[in-house]
Amino acid sequence: MCEITGTILFTVWLIVLVFHKHRFILLRRFFALSGTVFLLRCVTMLITSLSVPGAHLQCQPRNSDMTVPKNLYKELTTKISQAYVIWRGAGMSIQGVRTCGDYMFSGHTVALTMLNFFITEYTPRHLYFLHTLTWLMNMFGIFFILAAHEHYSIDVFVAFYITSRLFLYYHTLSNNQALMQRDSTRTRIWFPMFSFFENSVDGIVPNEYETPSEIVCNTYYWIKDKCVSFSRYQLLVSTSHLNTVNEQAKDK
Repeated sequence: MCEITGTILFTVWLIVLVFHKHRFILLRRFFALSGTVFLLRCVTMLITSLSVPGAHLQCQPRNSDMTVPKNLYKELTTKISQAYVIWRGAGMSIQGVRTCGDYMFSGHTVALTMLNFFITEYTPRHLYFLHTLTWLMNMFGIFFILAAHEHYSIDVFVAFYITSRLFLYYHTLSNNQALMQRDSTRTRIWFPMFSFFENSVDGIVPNEYETPSEIVCNTYYWIKDKCVSFSRYQLLVSTSHLNTVNEQAKDK
């Protein structure tokens, strides 16, 4: 049920992205925050080892003969293939993914919380029903995780706290450019990725939306502009190359 609620939240987020006028800023922020949280999760998984939270979870040690020399290439290939299976299935059990030992902290809680916060932040404030629904789905998803004994309570708490705090801190900085300009050097040193992504954003991103016809027209003009720019670049390169050839011919 947790993964079903997550899939519904992800579908709603995709709809918001498609029709939002500043979709690329939203997408950039979503990937930046999600990547940061899951990178931190990789560190916590390496340094924190917890036993299985439920008897139904199968975590058997791998059979390895220490007397047989290891084939590093084969071992690396196996690990990459396993990582690809997890990535392809988005880490969801409904996709046939089975993981073990990745309890601190809950990746499912991270996904639910991140989607919930992005939907509530980038949809109009008067959509109370949608915001209430996303919060209920977030909380029920966490309840389903704990009820199924897939994680410890501390896993879920830490995941919700880190995700929510990181989201709020990031948007506090991005929505108040005065905080960045007051000590821009320190901001670039401590938050280089933030400074790079938010350099062209001035203040709060307005929740403005486009109709399907506007999306099609804007896409058409964007592609047309890129084609014209590429044609001018090709013409400039050809002219420069021709001038170089003519100068070489004169020198001879």
